[in-house]
Amino acid sequence: MNHDVLCRTARGARSWVYLVICLAVFPGGCQKKEIPLSKTAQTCKAEMLGEMNMLTAALTGPVAQQDWRAAESISQSSFDKLKKAGKLMPFRVGVMDQNAIAQVMVPPRQGEALDFRNYAPARMVYEQKKMAQAVLYLEGHKIFVLVAPLLRQNQVTGAVVLVFPEEEIQKCHLSDQEFMSIDFNK
Repeated sequence: MNHDVLCRTARGARSWVYLVICLAVFPGGCQKKEIPLSKTAQTCKAEMLGEMNMLTAALTGPVAQQDWRAAESISQSSFDKLKKAGKLMPFRVGVMDQNAIAQVMVPPRQGEALDFRNYAPARMVYEQKKMAQAVLYLEGHKIFVLVAPLLRQNQVTGAVVLVFPEEEIQKCHLSDQEFMSIDFNK
C-alpha cells in the first residue's frame, strides 16, 4: 500500500521536474546571448549589416540567374566604394552559388573555386536561411567571416561572404567572443 502511494507521488513529482528543466533550458538557454556592445562596436555592426544588406539586395537577381560576371562587377564596385569611404574594410568579398562553391572573389584569388559546403557558417546559412559568422584561421592569420543567404522565393540561391582581417575587427574593439555573440539577424 505504501509502495503505491510512493509510486504515485514520484510520478507526480516527475512532471514538475520536467517542467523546471524545460523552463530553465527553453527560454533562452539554447540561444546565444549577444554581449552588450560598445558604441564603436555597435557602429561596426551597423556598417557590416549595411554593406551586407546592400550586397544581398544587389546580388539576388544575378546569382539566381547564375550571372557571375554581373555578380563580380557588383562585388568589385562595392569593394571599391568601401575602400574610398574609409569604412570597415573587408579584405575579400565572395559570392557562392547554391552549392556553397565560391564563384566570385574580390579581389580575385588564384586557384580552383573554394568549396564551403563543409563549413559550419555556410551550412547554417543554407539550411536555416540566416546570416552566420565565424572566426577562422587562413594561412596563420585570424579572419572574421560574415555570411548571408541570397533568397529568391524563399529558396537559397547562393550566399555573400564578407571576410575581415583581424586588424579591421580590432578597430571596432571587438573580441572574438563579442564578434561571435552578435546576432546579425536582428
